Amino acid sequence: MIEFNDKHLDFLTLALKPMTRLLTLEGTIRSSKTVIAIQAFFYRVYESESEKHLIAARDMDAINDNILNSELGLLRLFPHHCKLVKDKIGGYYIRLRGRHGQMKKIMLTSYSDKTRWTKVLGGSIECIFVDEVNIANKQFIDECFARQTSFDNPFTIWTLNGDFPTHWVYQDYINRCEIVGRAPASIRADMDAVTKTFGWFYTHWNMADNPVMTPKKIEAAAGIYPTGSYYYTIKILGERGVPGDLIYIDYINESDLIEKIDLARYSTFGIGVDIGASRAQNSFILGGFKQNHTVAAIIDKLTFQQVGYAEKTKRLIGFVEKWQKEGIRINYITVDNAELNYIADLAAEFRRRGLPPVFACDKATIKQRIDLMILLMARGKIKFNDTKEGKNVLQAFKMARWAEGKKGKEREDNNEWFNDVMDSTEYMLTRFMARLLMAAKQED
Repeated sequence: MIEFNDKHLDFLTLALKPMTRLLTLEGTIRSSKTVIAIQAFFYRVYESESEKHLIAARDMDAINDNILNSELGLLRLFPHHCKLVKDKIGGYYIRLRGRHGQMKKIMLTSYSDKTRWTKVLGGSIECIFVDEVNIANKQFIDECFARQTSFDNPFTIWTLNGDFPTHWVYQDYINRCEIVGRAPASIRADMDAVTKTFGWFYTHWNMADNPVMTPKKIEAAAGIYPTGSYYYTIKILGERGVPGDLIYIDYINESDLIEKIDLARYSTFGIGVDIGASRAQNSFILGGFKQNHTVAAIIDKLTFQQVGYAEKTKRLIGFVEKWQKEGIRINYITVDNAELNYIADLAAEFRRRGLPPVFACDKATIKQRIDLMILLMARGKIKFNDTKEGKNVLQAFKMARWAEGKKGKEREDNNEWFNDVMDSTEYMLTRFMARLLMAAKQED
């Protein structure tokens, strides 16, 4: 049985208000945030007049273990209303009997598997529950909101432990929520200056909010990780933290680096290409240089999940032709030099079509590329287009960290999307690395 306290009851009251559209629960481990999120999601679906709803997590095991069949999971708390059913064609879903006897369908999906979630994100979906939203695919989250646009009172509920403050889920979504109740000062500092979105709310949870967590249990949990460590910050305090030192954050002044790019002021244009593998992304970056290559600009970006080489080529051709139609003469395309066979095939195909020349990227080390970006940012010699894609490239650099134990030497690379965006940006820039460095250093 659930033992509700006043915070749980206040939360459920907020969740059941029709005007509540996004409800975020962030905080520590063992804080009861997932348990109360399950309750809120059930009652919103129960009251809904719509048929289709969705639960998403890292994988199907996480859905089963954390949401459906945990001690206080959906199927155990509401056995008379919820039943796990196997679709005749497709996977499992939850059949839920609503207030007036209507049968609802709660689809289940892994947001880590695009082939799986693209199958369920069809048509309109009113209520969506995403567990550990900070590790979800960003495209999946964007698409979830698109599935809700036809409803008067759509409902999305998210859970997460703290993550690094520059994570896209904060910058694009959570920081726009109104804080309800108490939250750590560090989180308020991140959120208070951001314009809020109507119907979006944020709640913070800690172990003291969980009736089963006695002071003795809380003290024992607090001793798991060293005080002040990254995991202590995100798991025990439930705050946002950084697992390593951020590389570029001290050199980023957005008011100086973001501007609406006037293409007429740029004379040379190039595209950097990073070829993703497994869960990494393919990334194309269009950049420009002013005369004498003294200032660079990031103009546009195209990223997508792993596809075959033929499809990569097709999309790159489309990216080039899109900008050629805008009157931009692209002077070169530079590709990750680990892809020499693909580069040879791509160069031949582009010659045949009369498209820009294709080269392997200059073999600058990652440390040299880091030093270049730091200098360009510090001197204001690189600009990022004031568009969603331009800002997203800058966001990628905000998220870059030094590898653990290798500060000042090596950048962490866990095949995250922002690594691919940074790589393709640097491949584009290093073709004129010497001139950019010379122009930036002349200001000393």
